Amino acid sequence: MGAFSLYVRLSDDAVLDAEDVLASHVDAHDSVSYERADIDDDRNDPGVSETGLDIGDIEAFASVFADLKDTEAVEGISLWGPGSERYPVEVYHYALRNLSDPDRYQFHAIDDRVTLLICDTPAALRQAKDEIGPAGLVEGGEAKF
Repeated sequence: MGAFSLYVRLSDDAVLDAEDVLASHVDAHDSVSYERADIDDDRNDPGVSETGLDIGDIEAFASVFADLKDTEAVEGISLWGPGSERYPVEVYHYALRNLSDPDRYQFHAIDDRVTLLICDTPAALRQAKDEIGPAGLVEGGEAKF
């Protein structure tokens, strides 16, 4: 099991299924494999596919995430899922200064505005989101599980 899980929500007019969209990432990275989740459509977003990615390292995770953000068929991305051991969230660079203990987290810049803030526990994720506040969080990227 990798440190990260990633699931996609495909647009209504997508002609590909999730495995078609994700296959190139499984082929391109040694630390990326498929992960399947039993998604309860009554509780969760029914547009999120049951097939996601299990990703072993931050470099591969950031690469896959950045590529999927620019993929036309992808409407949304869940940055963690049932297999996650680490919990990333998209944060605007300027909001990182609101963190009371930045040494508690790992960071990976996605572009000139957004950083992935990586937390080791759900409690650390909640604390980071509280400290950063809604204005500092990039919309989307929430888990659908």
